[in-house]
Amino acid sequence: MNAIEEQRRPALARGVRIGTDPKTNEPMLLFPEGVIYLNPTAHDIVKRCDGQVTTQSLIAALADEYETDVEALRHDVLDCLADLHQRKVLVFCK
Repeated sequence: MNAIEEQRRPALARGVRIGTDPKTNEPMLLFPEGVIYLNPTAHDIVKRCDGQVTTQSLIAALADEYETDVEALRHDVLDCLADLHQRKVLVFCK
């Protein structure tokens, strides 16, 4: 992702929602074609993908929450978002 894309607002794709596995209580993304289990970090990222917050703001919020440098998180967050976008469970709004 480049700097321009960091101004885009990530959102769950149509038909995708966050859920919890009833047996393990693990967070997951539910969609018509299947399910993706989320680790705690991915869950923290995804629950902020509301289509209102820019990717840049999302990274800044996570850095503040985890009390770490924005640059330390940028690569991991962008990788997570890119992976979910590639799987077609995440879209980017302008």
